[in-house]
Amino acid sequence: MKKQYDSLADLKRGIYLWIVPLIVTALILNTVMQNSPIENKMSFIINNALTIWLFICWVLVIKRRWVKFAEYSCLALITIYHIATFFDTVSHYLLPSGGALGDFIVWMPIYLAFIYLTLGVKKGLPFSILVFLLTLVDGLIYFDRLSTDSLDSLLQYYFANFVYVIVLYYAQHIFKVYAEAQLIKKHAYLDSLTGIANRHQIDGWFEQKLKDSKEMNISFSVIFFDIDHFKMINDQFGHKVGDAILIEIADLIQKKLVVRELFGRWGGEEFIIIPTVTGKGAINLAELLRETVAQHDFHIVGQLTASFGVTESLPEDTIDSLLTRVDEGLYQSKHRGRNKVSSVS
Repeated sequence: MKKQYDSLADLKRGIYLWIVPLIVTALILNTVMQNSPIENKMSFIINNALTIWLFICWVLVIKRRWVKFAEYSCLALITIYHIATFFDTVSHYLLPSGGALGDFIVWMPIYLAFIYLTLGVKKGLPFSILVFLLTLVDGLIYFDRLSTDSLDSLLQYYFANFVYVIVLYYAQHIFKVYAEAQLIKKHAYLDSLTGIANRHQIDGWFEQKLKDSKEMNISFSVIFFDIDHFKMINDQFGHKVGDAILIEIADLIQKKLVVRELFGRWGGEEFIIIPTVTGKGAINLAELLRETVAQHDFHIVGQLTASFGVTESLPEDTIDSLLTRVDEGLYQSKHRGRNKVSSVS
C-alpha cells in the first residue's frame, strides 16, 4: 500500500478512494440495522441520500472528473448529516431515554479530518469551530433536562470534539514542517541539475558499502565514467546545451539500471555507478552502458561517446584508494582512444 504521491491532490485522491467505500458500507449497515426505518424516516432518507451521493462522488474521483465539486458537495452533505443527526439524537434519544452519543465519538475524528483535508488549515479551523458551536447550542437547550449519564456523554462529546479540532489543526502544521524538513534533507543528497544522487550521497554509499564489505567479507564493484570531449561541447554549443546533455545522459543511464543499483553524479561530466553485479558482470554492464551512449542520438549535438573505468573493492580499501583505482581505469580508457571500458584490479 506504500506509494509516493506527486502532489496534495494525488494524496487526497488516494485517501478518498480508500475511505469513501468504508463510509458507504457503514452507512448501509446503519440503514439496514435500524430497528424501524419507518419510525426513523428522516434518518432513513438522509442515510440513503448520503450513501448514493458518496458513491457518485467516489466514481467522479476515480475518473478524475469534477473532483473539487465532489469534495465540497460531500463535505456539505456530511456536515448536514452530522448536525441533523446530532440534533435528532439529543432530542429523541438522549432526552427521553438517557442514552449516550456513541457513534459521534467514533466518527468525529474522521469527519474533522475530512474538513481539514477539503478546506485546508485556514478555512478548516473556523468551519470546524462553527460546526462545534452549532452542536453546543443545541446541547445547551436541553442541558438542564438531561440525565446524569446523558449529560456525561454530551460533555465527553464536546470536550473530545474541541480536542480533535485543536489536535488536527496543529497536526497539519506538524506534517507541513516534517514534509519541508524531509524535502530539504532529500535535496541535500540530490544533484540539482540531473536529479540523481550527488557527491555527498555517493560518499555515504561508499562508507556503507566498505563497512558491509569488511563485516560480511564480500566485495562490490564500482563503475566510473565521463563524457568524452565534454569541454568541446560546452565551448561549441554553450553551457546550457552542456547541461541538457548531462540531464539526458543521466536519464539514459538510469533507465538501463535496476532499482537497487546506485547511480550518482560525481561532479562535472563524471558519474559513478555501484552496480548489484561484481567482477565480469560489472564489466559487461559498463560495456552495455558504453554502447547505449554511443548509439544514442543526443539532442542538438548528435552522437557522443563515454569512457568507463571499472574496479572491485578490496578488504583493505578506503574511499580514496577505491576511487584512485577506478579513476585509473577511466584514465586507461581515455589513453586507449576513448569510448572504451577498462578494468583495474
